[in-house]
Amino acid sequence: MVTRKPISLSSLVPFIAMGSLFLIIDLLALLLVTPFSDAGLFAFSDSGNPLDIVYFVAMMLVATGVILVLARFRGGKLVRWVLTGTIWFSIFSTFYSLVLFVFDDPLATGLSLVGSLVLIAALVRYQRWYLIDASALLLGAVSTAVLGISVSPPLVSVLLLGLAVYDAIAVYKTGHMLTLAQSILNSGLPLMVVVPKSLDYREPQGIKIQKDAPPPGSERNAFYMGLGDLVIPGCLVVSIYGAIGAAGLPIVASVIIGTLIGFVVLSAFVVSGKPQAGLPFLCSGAILGYVVSSFILLGHLAGMG
Repeated sequence: MVTRKPISLSSLVPFIAMGSLFLIIDLLALLLVTPFSDAGLFAFSDSGNPLDIVYFVAMMLVATGVILVLARFRGGKLVRWVLTGTIWFSIFSTFYSLVLFVFDDPLATGLSLVGSLVLIAALVRYQRWYLIDASALLLGAVSTAVLGISVSPPLVSVLLLGLAVYDAIAVYKTGHMLTLAQSILNSGLPLMVVVPKSLDYREPQGIKIQKDAPPPGSERNAFYMGLGDLVIPGCLVVSIYGAIGAAGLPIVASVIIGTLIGFVVLSAFVVSGKPQAGLPFLCSGAILGYVVSSFILLGHLAGMG
């Protein structure tokens, strides 16, 4: 008879910490909805144009292809420098969009430039998990807010569904998402969040992501999640709030709860040690929360028309 080791509270702490990151990004993004909308910080001019999500997916696929190609050159060093430049520009844009609410140009540009250079230098030099996570949360909150207010809730749902299918194929079928994740993880840049099992965790070099479960006896020291897994479901949260305001808070709460339920199910599979596609679980929960609560409370999908 096989005796299963009981689940201890300490073993659940990393999962609770990872789940809390969804709440942090969603809440921060919701705080940015009104100021960003008033300032006109939209990614697309027409929130109801379906071609916008086609454009977004196309750009994402192109970026993925470029990273995978670059990862083959010079032992992966080239892709790290390209990603570093891209992240620096993203950090600069993030700082600028926030600082501009306090200071006018050219001071806003100067402060954003200095702040982004200092942060990217720290990320490249130190690569500590808490620095990576803090930077990822900042980038994630702004990205979630900007994309969420730019696309209507029904279209965001279509986007979530499409990305969930793509993520499943890319992880379980082609496996290229694992290669991409490995390149990003070894870059030490805030395109992933890291939740260590202990505070004395030190970032290893040359992390290998295996498609199959690790052999018995080997144990990971941290859990990782792509920043997109946090941002994409959150876009639906922001989109609903941006479309119908405070009246949509019960639906917003339902989407967040649905996402967290999806995360719990995902975590049950992650325990096996085998890499999992996050978006099928997370997006399914978010969409179900949106659809069910919309029809119960409104009788139709929130944000339609």
